[in-house]
Amino acid sequence: MNLLIRLPNWLGDSVMATFALEILYQTYPKAHFYLVGSKVSCALFSHYPNTTTIIDNSKQANSRILALYKLSKAIPPCEIAITFQNNFLSALFLFFNRSKKRIGYANELRSYLLTLHPKKPKKLHESLRFARLVESLIPNHSIAPKLYLKHPKISITLPPHFHNQKIAGINAGASFGNAKRWEEKYFAEVIEDLLNNNFCVILFGIESENPINQKILSHLQKSDKILNLSGKTSIPELMAYFLKLQILITNDSGPMHIAAAFNIPTIALFGPTDEEETCPFNAKNSHILSLKTIHKALPCQPCKKRSCPLPNNSTNHHACMRELKPAFVITKIHSLIS
Repeated sequence: MNLLIRLPNWLGDSVMATFALEILYQTYPKAHFYLVGSKVSCALFSHYPNTTTIIDNSKQANSRILALYKLSKAIPPCEIAITFQNNFLSALFLFFNRSKKRIGYANELRSYLLTLHPKKPKKLHESLRFARLVESLIPNHSIAPKLYLKHPKISITLPPHFHNQKIAGINAGASFGNAKRWEEKYFAEVIEDLLNNNFCVILFGIESENPINQKILSHLQKSDKILNLSGKTSIPELMAYFLKLQILITNDSGPMHIAAAFNIPTIALFGPTDEEETCPFNAKNSHILSLKTIHKALPCQPCKKRSCPLPNNSTNHHACMRELKPAFVITKIHSLIS
């Protein structure tokens, strides 16, 4: 039996889809899974058994539809195909494969391409939205609602003086947009406190986020207890490093969801995004900090914008993150590490 899954493109969305995927993997343990998605989404599952990951590069093709057709024909016809994307082309991709059961939310006039097309529910956590698609096929399952991510089968090397030390991770980037990013000098204040409490610190981020981490470092004295890994880790390596952490401080981002899946103690900083839809899903060791959680919520939250829509010279510009002061985060860290 073959199953075809069109993954979300974003790293965080793909992690949030793991509850839905776990239902499928446990319901069809002898099936072979074809997971199609972006480079980062495929990297999450490259070590999964009975799984072939395929990177979709059709956006770079002269004819995207032709590229999707050829990609679909390179995959054996599947008994079940599900798209976690909500666009027309992802449904067309399933149709091209001639999968017997094609499942996706009714959207962009694509229902005629799908054999099962429920209406997309509103005001629901993204993990549950993905799961609802699978549950339209498998309504009766006993899989606990949480994030599922298998540990990578690789080893990483830490500096010798990091061994047997408490390690904190800092994820100061956010690929969706700068509105979700906490200020660099605020992260620097938190790092300084961590160093004073005998933590070693690892800065994470993709290569384009290295300027963010360099700005953080510019606010700090040079220390061999800080390791900057910007642009130096693959997704499997990132997961392996996360497994070494005692705590992670992060913006709302893909790495935040990886930490939630691994049950790593996490402080997640929220501003413009909707906590009810994208918070760490059923992660008992994840803690959200926002103006809302400290009872100072702004009327514009959550705006869900990539950049703050308020004028740069306005006193309220990016206030959802700017007014979330380091003292709140440091107090929360101390309550966790004590």
